Amino acid sequence: MATTVRFISRAAILLALSGSASADPAPAEVADLVLTGGRFHTQDSRKPWAQAVAIKDKRFVYVGDAAGAGQHAGKTTRRIDLGGKLVLPGLIDGHTHPGMMGIERYGPALPQTSHKELLAAVKAYADSAPEGEWIRMCCWPESQDVHGMDGPHKRELDAIVPDRPLWITSSSFHSFWLNSKALEVLGIDRNTPDPRPGIATYVRDGSGEPTGWVKEGAGFRHFATVFPIDPALHRAGVTEALRILSEHGVTTLYDGGNLEYEDEVYGLLSELDKSGKLPLRIEGTYMIFVPERRHLAVREMKRLGRTYGGQRLRFGTIKLMMDGINSARAAGMIAPYADQPGYVGNTMLTASELKDFLLELHEERFDLHVHAIGDLATRTTLDAVEAAKAIVGPGFYPRVTITHLEVVDPSDWPRFATLGVTANFTPWWHGLTADDPSVATLGPERVSRTYMAKPLFDSGANVSFASDDWTVDVLSPFLSMEVGHNRQLPRGWLEPGSDPSAFRPPASEKLDLELMVKGYTINGAYQLRMENEVGSIEVGKLADLVVLKENLFDMDRSKIHDIRPEAVMMEGTFTVHAGE
Repeated sequence: MATTVRFISRAAILLALSGSASADPAPAEVADLVLTGGRFHTQDSRKPWAQAVAIKDKRFVYVGDAAGAGQHAGKTTRRIDLGGKLVLPGLIDGHTHPGMMGIERYGPALPQTSHKELLAAVKAYADSAPEGEWIRMCCWPESQDVHGMDGPHKRELDAIVPDRPLWITSSSFHSFWLNSKALEVLGIDRNTPDPRPGIATYVRDGSGEPTGWVKEGAGFRHFATVFPIDPALHRAGVTEALRILSEHGVTTLYDGGNLEYEDEVYGLLSELDKSGKLPLRIEGTYMIFVPERRHLAVREMKRLGRTYGGQRLRFGTIKLMMDGINSARAAGMIAPYADQPGYVGNTMLTASELKDFLLELHEERFDLHVHAIGDLATRTTLDAVEAAKAIVGPGFYPRVTITHLEVVDPSDWPRFATLGVTANFTPWWHGLTADDPSVATLGPERVSRTYMAKPLFDSGANVSFASDDWTVDVLSPFLSMEVGHNRQLPRGWLEPGSDPSAFRPPASEKLDLELMVKGYTINGAYQLRMENEVGSIEVGKLADLVVLKENLFDMDRSKIHDIRPEAVMMEGTFTVHAGE
């Protein structure tokens, strides 16, 4: 793909590059580039809209009207007329996983039509699978109507694959179904303790025997040992993910974690960075998915920073899996699960343990990014932040982000703003699906108030957005903008027979596009402690911007997901033209 930009005709660009010069202005600073004729949606509250910008040495030196920008045009200045196109600040993805692209290597995808056909497909592949120890497949559904409350069982797999270890990942990636041989190879038996009861667990039957259903970090902890990376496939996958993100206007992202593949992932990203081929900024992380990794986190973050940190790759935020997901009943809930009375799940750390960890992060100057699906996980995190801030006072260092937020108790909504905690959502999850497992696990009342960002915006909290995936077809911020705006999946994604007018309630959560853009720009910059550098089109900030052919704010709301920017600028240089 070419890296030059053709968002106007090639002839026009050549003309712009060759001249359109005026006498050197005085005393205005002579710019490298002047863009005029645009509709710049700046995200600067003091100047929300502008018509022109001037750029010098990678930064905006003027934002305003064409006459003012012209004062910065000298003999060497390039000028480009944008022809009335909409321009946004460079977009910021507050939680995604480009490093996981190419790591997962499965056999053929399992059919989702019936349980019988799924098992038949497992047997067919196992009978013909290449020689080697492990058989690895994806994806089995976690819905209760398939496996019941007790989940999948190893005996079904043992009947068809008795002699080779078999690992099947769930559709959510948060649960795993293993046969007896796999458990034996991993050394998991009735005496193996759960890394964190209620979250990272080896599910057991009434006699204490593991059933083969492995949840969350209890499975994650084995990945890097059992499934080594193929470097060529990994490089190709990561490169593709970064290209897709960059082509869709993302100039900065938070890497939401790489299990125990940190060195492989950041080794590759560091190589790209040092060779000038890393197309965006990345905030790297260390991931806590079992309790003992909390005690390694600061040391490992320092090591990763020393070893791999560079121009566009930095390490300042630790990731904590505070709970799991509710479809596997591994999220921490304040009230019991609707289909499992008396059971509320758990949190990875208690409020006291997390408070102590936050105090350590305060001393070491690191931020914290917390996965929380259930309202108990969110409340426990807020309680810990409140307790740590009470001890430290106004100088408390860590910026804390809570991500996903499927269910938040309304009494906790105002605490985000009060405590300065960022709420990070994945809006493409916010559409209505016919087979939503949350209906069974949460019950109708809680389902009716899932993924609610508007009360947090209204309270003054910082709300940011993310893609949280390593599947290329969901990485576009414009997909999330459409779903967050409509509370509907794109029409082409709906199951046959679905009502195209149905949306995930409540209607008040159909977020204005202005809020969607804010969450993907200046709010994301604040989350990553970069609000003085990026996130808005302001004098002094790095010149990141996105040029759109479409007017996002008045186009067909069902076609927003199709947007591909006409051009993307990073630090004053056009890096992407989506048509190439």
